[in-house]
Amino acid sequence: MHVLRATLLDGQTCRSKIACVSVVFRVAEIIDFQDVLRQRARRREHALTTRCLALMEECRAMSLTAYDHAPFDERGARATKIRQLEDLIAYAANLL
Repeated sequence: MHVLRATLLDGQTCRSKIACVSVVFRVAEIIDFQDVLRQRARRREHALTTRCLALMEECRAMSLTAYDHAPFDERGARATKIRQLEDLIAYAANLL
């Protein structure tokens, strides 16, 4: 809280006048700049993680389709890729 004291045009302050009114109000709040930077970084990271999740889900869907149409000898490698994508998706989802 800050207390302001008015100064009249003749240079005298309110203290010397009978009808003086003190004005008390909140001027500003001090915000830590590092907190602002951290909040911005969190918002940016959240947006990037959300976009990354969407891309990995699309890749997983395409990999499942490719697995269904792949020859039998390629299915093992494709299944490994799908499991890795699912693990990455779970990890990224936990970050949100």
